[in-house]
Amino acid sequence: MLKFFFRLALFGLGLFLGYVFGGSALKTIWYRASAEQAEGRVIGFVAGRGRSIQTESTGVRKGKRRARRPAFTFLPAGATDSLTVKSNTGALLTFTQYELHEKVKVVFRKDKPEDAYIFGVQIIITQLLCLLLALYMIKIGITGRL
Repeated sequence: MLKFFFRLALFGLGLFLGYVFGGSALKTIWYRASAEQAEGRVIGFVAGRGRSIQTESTGVRKGKRRARRPAFTFLPAGATDSLTVKSNTGALLTFTQYELHEKVKVVFRKDKPEDAYIFGVQIIITQLLCLLLALYMIKIGITGRL
């Protein structure tokens, strides 16, 4: 019974991680191939639960340095005002973080520019690694073998 519970928990967690990180990765790649692109600039990094934007790319949580998610601003084509968006995925390691005021490539749908993503190697690799972990967890949950 305990084995079944752990398999079910791994399967559920794998589905959740796959939905969160896989959806972001697929949208980023899909928008890069078929939607609009613009040049943006990193204006800060999301701290805590996403309430504030800080200038430091890393924060200390429980005595350990953690990478923060970037917040960026960009001007969609044909718009008169720039949009500020908080990224939903950060870099995996602190040394692969974006720098403050760094230029980034932003991809978005023309009809919904507030749903924008940074198209960068750091974030794509992080999303794909998390997606692979999710698929592995789903496999363990289904088969029961490592």
